[in-house]
Amino acid sequence: TVPVELVLPARDVRAPVVAVTTGPEGALVVPEPPSTVGWWSPSALPGGAAGTTVLAGHVDSATGGLGALAVLRHVGEGEEVVLTGADGRSVGYRVSARRQYAKAELPPEVFAPGGPPRLVLITCGGAFDRRTRHYADNVVVFAEPT
Repeated sequence: TVPVELVLPARDVRAPVVAVTTGPEGALVVPEPPSTVGWWSPSALPGGAAGTTVLAGHVDSATGGLGALAVLRHVGEGEEVVLTGADGRSVGYRVSARRQYAKAELPPEVFAPGGPPRLVLITCGGAFDRRTRHYADNVVVFAEPT
């Protein structure tokens, strides 16, 4: 089902989800405002039999404040993640790992189209470069279906 809402119950986060694609340079387009999360529409649908479902959002913005995914740097193994679909069905996941990668070193398997079903949540992290107005890293949370 197409995801329309993300919930991280232990973090008191509830955020709308919208479909996003990649831009002309191949980078994932992240929605504004930071309170909204983007589902990368070429990725798997939540609740499917295979493939990675990819969601991404801003950690923060100068005008919008903290993003819905700002909590990812604190999320631990075993925490629950719930995606609600446009049809009202919910798909549950449990966090299995949290990693931080330099943006240029984000592993391609994060976007793997095949393999067992899983959820990947991505936001910015690491040092903020005031000159370029970008974070150096990505925080990536991996979750398995419950």
